Amino acid sequence: MSPQQTKAKPSLKIQTNALIDGGHVLGWREWIGLPDLGVPWIKAKVDTGARTSSLHALYPKLITQDGKDFVRFVLPHYRGDGHGRIECIAPLVELREIRSSNGNAEERFIVSTHIAVGHHKLRVEVSLANRSIMGFPMLLGRTAMKAGRFLVLPSKSYLAGKPDQS
Repeated sequence: MSPQQTKAKPSLKIQTNALIDGGHVLGWREWIGLPDLGVPWIKAKVDTGARTSSLHALYPKLITQDGKDFVRFVLPHYRGDGHGRIECIAPLVELREIRSSNGNAEERFIVSTHIAVGHHKLRVEVSLANRSIMGFPMLLGRTAMKAGRFLVLPSKSYLAGKPDQS
């Protein structure tokens, strides 16, 4: 092939409408429901750079019930009307060292819970952290997105809509 001839690169064409109708495309921010915790929806940042999802939770405390480990914690302002607080209990998966985007590592409780994204309901692991200085109370990491086989369009927002409440 001469220098003047160039091989045309195939273009990647995504059938966005078909994927959106199927609910498998997310924007850079989405509404996420936490049905096990009584939270109809909260705003979440979709972050393909973060492995583990993270939730703004206060006062996490390890408790044991019937020989199993759980974490009791408080979610501020997610009662559904933007006020009040919800006291939650979720099964403990493990204590894990999580490295934040600024490079600091801290040990966090990892709990297991369901999330609702559009009409999808997935069981995911979520780290509990104080995210009060962050722009979003929840961060949806790539492990959770992999479970739902989602595609992320970083120029879009709220493609999945608010989660089903059923």
